[in-house]
Amino acid sequence: NGNVSFYNTNFVKGIVNFKNTTWGKGVKNFQYAFWGNGDVLFANSTFSDGNISFVNCSFGDGELSFKICAFGKGNIDFRFSVFGNTHLIFERAELNDGLIDFSKTEFGSAKVNFNKAVLGKAELSFDEAEMSEGKLLLKQIYFEEGSMHFDEAQLSNSSLNFARSIFKQVNISFYKTTLKELSFEACQLNSYCDLRLMKCEQLNLSGAFIRDIVDVSLEENPLAISALNIFGTRLMGRMFLSWKVNNVHHMIQKNDSGHYEKSWQYNLLKQNFNTIGQYDDEDSAYVSFKREELFLKKEKINDMHWIKKSFHRFLLGFQKLVFDKMGLYATSPVRVFYSIIVGWFIFGLIFSFFHFLGWGKTWSSVGNPDHISIIAQSFYHSAITFFTIGYGDVFPQGISRIVSSIEGFVGVFMMSYFTVAFVRKVLR
Repeated sequence: NGNVSFYNTNFVKGIVNFKNTTWGKGVKNFQYAFWGNGDVLFANSTFSDGNISFVNCSFGDGELSFKICAFGKGNIDFRFSVFGNTHLIFERAELNDGLIDFSKTEFGSAKVNFNKAVLGKAELSFDEAEMSEGKLLLKQIYFEEGSMHFDEAQLSNSSLNFARSIFKQVNISFYKTTLKELSFEACQLNSYCDLRLMKCEQLNLSGAFIRDIVDVSLEENPLAISALNIFGTRLMGRMFLSWKVNNVHHMIQKNDSGHYEKSWQYNLLKQNFNTIGQYDDEDSAYVSFKREELFLKKEKINDMHWIKKSFHRFLLGFQKLVFDKMGLYATSPVRVFYSIIVGWFIFGLIFSFFHFLGWGKTWSSVGNPDHISIIAQSFYHSAITFFTIGYGDVFPQGISRIVSSIEGFVGVFMMSYFTVAFVRKVLR
């Protein structure tokens, strides 16, 4: 036991080998050390309680390995250090209570590996760290309790992967972080997760188990995330983001995935928006979900016989026109209302066209007391037929009888459609 100091030591070049060493209780001080371009090996070493400081160190091109090391209680401090093309390894290391601090560290093009590491009641910080191009791998780590934050870190061309890691009672923060890819694939996230990123090309939460809040919406840059993958995510908590402000539809479409995966994600978002009371966003997610379902149905009929395929294509086209284009799947009473006006107008034109061609007539049964034109009479007949009023003062003749029967059915259907969409909005 006792303090050990390599303060301001210049190791110049070559391998520095501390493998399989045992360090007693006390401070281990490597501040301002220059490690050159050789490997620095602490693998399989044991560190008892006490702070370990690599503050303001300079590492060249080589390997800095703490693989399978066991750390006691105390802080591990790399603040303000500079890494070259370094491979920093904490793989399968055991880190207990304390702060593991890489804040304001310059990683250059380093590769950082914490795969299968075990962290107890610790705090892992990469705040304001910088990495020009590299990888941070924290796959399959087990983090018992504490916090992990990368706030305002500049990792612009770098990827960060936490695949299959377990965070039990760990708050996670990436507030205003810039990076290329961030993956929590198949992770367990049991506490608050702040993913209000400044910029990220790909955010992967696929297969994650989320118990608490995940906040994705950054007001300063709402379009920070280019692509989002939440396929297979088990969302027991809440995900805060806005369909329009964050352009969620584009985020999902940017993924290189099929229609089934996209429809699954839209359905998850629909349920999430309903839970947090963003009902307009729920409607938008539901419409996208139904559209992806329609694409799936189109794919399934490609191998059918051409007659059967033609019939199914007609049905799918009818569904797209009526349910999607005319009413956005009963999510927009305004759209349904516009469709009603357009439908009434089209039938009015048909009655007028048929009358002038002599294919069908619309006559006044009371002698046309208002002396209105044939066109006005045709549109009047269309209105009382479409809205099922049926005064009987104007009646059809010839083929217009068939058209009137069709219009009556369409009118009943559209009014019912409008009622469903309107009541759905009011009840929520």
